[in-house]
Amino acid sequence: MSLDEPLPGWRPRQLASEGPRYLALVNALERDIVDGRLSDGDRLPAHRDLARELSLSVGTVSKAYREAEHRGMVRAHVGQGTFIQRRSVARTRATTAYEPVNMALNVPVNGNETQILSALFGEMGGKRDLAPLLDYQPHGGNRRHREIIAASLCSGPFAVDPARLFLCNGAQHAIDIAVRLVARPGDAILVDTVTYSGFKAIAAANNLVLIPVAMDGEGTDPDALETASRTYGAKVFYCMPPLQNPTGRTMGLTRRRRIAEVTDNLHLMVIEDDVHGFFLPDRPLPLTELIPDRSFYITSYSKRVAPGFRVGMLVVPPVLIEQTELLLHASCWYLPPMLSEMAVRLIESRKLDDLVHVRRQQAIERYRVFSDVFPAAEKLKFPPFYGWLPLPSQWSASAFASAARRRGILVTPPNASMVDDAEPGAIRVCLGGPNGLPELSSALHTLHEIITRPPSNVFSVA
Repeated sequence: MSLDEPLPGWRPRQLASEGPRYLALVNALERDIVDGRLSDGDRLPAHRDLARELSLSVGTVSKAYREAEHRGMVRAHVGQGTFIQRRSVARTRATTAYEPVNMALNVPVNGNETQILSALFGEMGGKRDLAPLLDYQPHGGNRRHREIIAASLCSGPFAVDPARLFLCNGAQHAIDIAVRLVARPGDAILVDTVTYSGFKAIAAANNLVLIPVAMDGEGTDPDALETASRTYGAKVFYCMPPLQNPTGRTMGLTRRRRIAEVTDNLHLMVIEDDVHGFFLPDRPLPLTELIPDRSFYITSYSKRVAPGFRVGMLVVPPVLIEQTELLLHASCWYLPPMLSEMAVRLIESRKLDDLVHVRRQQAIERYRVFSDVFPAAEKLKFPPFYGWLPLPSQWSASAFASAARRRGILVTPPNASMVDDAEPGAIRVCLGGPNGLPELSSALHTLHEIITRPPSNVFSVA
């Protein structure tokens, strides 16, 4: 074919002006397949020919074709060309309509935790191992279990006294106990502008008023915290210093020291939620170490092991030990000792270390896919299983969530984490739910296609 001859076959009607060029080409191809411009078996132009026609590099077109094949939109045959698989796309979309890709729920990636726990349960089946676990236990949990778990939480200068450690039914239970120890109905609680949805539920159940505190790149702004406390007379502050949920931001040591200074000066009680801290290989010093008499420290195993492994840890100020025992007595009596025995066996066998290592690698791998598709998102060297996706000004978080749902993808509803009515300018996208990297990549590219188009165009399409 001479350079003057028109290119036969498909060419995109329009390429999005924002984002990577190869993604613009893939998304244009997908739209034309869905709209019926391309039929099953249609042959696409050769890489070099399409590149010349669109003034793109051959590498860009080749990358687009590879991504299209990865999504199941086309099939390539060496020496023959690249062909449309419209039936595959239609089948995928039909399945998606009934089984949405859930990127709203913060869950770890499935791994070998089931096999590890099954083996440990088998070891516990003997009468000698099982019998002691069927007796009544102290309200704070089995004493031996508390000692071993407390030792496992110690890091650098941070030391956990087993007498101050209480085992709970997950971090949610631990947070609820802490709140009930320091707040009464009608009290004001200081939280980040966007915060953990589970804490909002606890606040609502306890009839508490949440006061939003402005954030910056490290999370809570200490000056805004001081102003809010003085303005509203709040005496309790809930925070997530490492990998704040939903933004993923982490307080540096200088910021932690400043927060500790502010809270100490104002006599604030601090509820420190550290459930995601294990993602950081070098764990930052907890606020609790800086203000041990004014702080609760909370973490759990649900993100390290599995959502159903509900073992939470609550470290309380020394003066609240007796009251904590009373609340545990009233709320659950004690954590089922078979669960804490499993936690101890995970620790002693070093299987917990293995699981944590795998979780970190899984999160890094998935966040890398997220960052490749959305390079404007915050760069996290050691991420959790979610990303904070910035939205263009024309998109509200609620409109974007609605558009994603129409395309078969669930993202965290913005009202789940918003404390006031201010537009967050971003939305949480959970990365652990999709079944494998191909599904994750496909879902993220669909979100990218939505975000690069005006809302009027997205919602005008049936």
